[in-house]
Amino acid sequence: MHELSREALASPEFKRLRGDCADALRLELDCPQQALTRPQRERLTRLSGLLEEAEPSPADLQQAVRDAWSAIA
Repeated sequence: MHELSREALASPEFKRLRGDCADALRLELDCPQQALTRPQRERLTRLSGLLEEAEPSPADLQQAVRDAWSAIA
């Protein structure tokens, strides 16, 4: 997702990708064996919330993807 443009991230064309990512994030955040740092958890939670929105703000979504990427990369 971090390679997509702001417009592509929020477009209907990538709705399924957003849904798949939201599912993966829910699993990651709910996994008791996962040792996430507080900043990682906060960034992934923010991204998860935006991915759950029907029409996320393209700018907010792009920033959340970048923040999450930098937290885990």
